[in-house]
Amino acid sequence: MTSDSSPDALSEMRAANLHLQATIDGLRQALEAAANDADRQITRARSEEAARIADLTTTIQQMRDQMEAQQRTSDHALQAERAAAQAEIVQLKGSIDALRQTLDAERTAADQARARQESDHALERQALQQQIQALRERMEEMTREKA
Repeated sequence: MTSDSSPDALSEMRAANLHLQATIDGLRQALEAAANDADRQITRARSEEAARIADLTTTIQQMRDQMEAQQRTSDHALQAERAAAQAEIVQLKGSIDALRQTLDAERTAADQARARQESDHALERQALQQQIQALRERMEEMTREKA
């Protein structure tokens, strides 16, 4: 019995060993497949994250470019407004100077007209006083002639 059971036992052991080897190989293949799958998922996730980062970087750069363009536009508009305001200031100063000159000329003309009127008035008063004096003298003379 010992000799018969020995080959069966050996066969059973070989079969169990082969079964264990097949199970180990199956588990190894499943583990390698899971590792490969995990590597692919990690690579895909890294790729997706890299794409998101690239998209965000592009978006940030576009926003930066847009903000810089808006800043340049604002700067140009501000410079144009300053230039327009400066031109308006120069124009207003010119207008004010012209109005001052006109006002000064009008004052001078008014002063001269007043001086002429005062002079004419003085001459007229003097002429009237002379006429009054002449009339008085004539009245006195007529009064003396009547007396």
